[in-house]
Amino acid sequence: MKAIETVGLTKYYGKARGIIDLNLQVEEGEIFGFVGPNGAGKSTTIRTLLNFIFPSSGSARIFGLGVSRDSVQIRKEVGYLGGETGYYDDLTVEGLLRYTASFYGGDFTARIRELTAIFEIEPEKQIYSLSLGNKKKVGIIQALLHRPRLLILDEPTGGLDPLMQRRLFEVLREENSRGTTIFFSCE
Repeated sequence: MKAIETVGLTKYYGKARGIIDLNLQVEEGEIFGFVGPNGAGKSTTIRTLLNFIFPSSGSARIFGLGVSRDSVQIRKEVGYLGGETGYYDDLTVEGLLRYTASFYGGDFTARIRELTAIFEIEPEKQIYSLSLGNKKKVGIIQALLHRPRLLILDEPTGGLDPLMQRRLFEVLREENSRGTTIFFSCE
């Protein structure tokens, strides 16, 4: 099954090009690097796949589901890290992660402990006090928290030191070995 499929996907912002006629196929279980320079349309593609913005023409499907028609169902299957993240600064890391977990139901206490240890984040820290790199790690944890079927990561290594980048790729390989499809953009 195709995890991601686009046919003629196009997005214009007025007369400005976002993406033009993108045909893309990502097989389930694949690790797919979406590479291109700034302005190439990587983030626009990702935002269109997640139904945050709407295409000018063409179509996109995730696990055979239409990204516009079935976006609620798709979001249950997808973990997402945006290129730019905004948080509730008055929460602690654990508070934010528990809030995120509440969207998926179930008890994620052990998973929160596991991921905060792996990414070396102190759960009791206030979000506002975190560095840019630590905020990025919190975003990665949010994306991984519910063990999604598909991970979509928009430039996940930005702000991470080389050792943490290596750890991230180790975690992504582990998740992929469990069957998670991984789609990430990078320059």
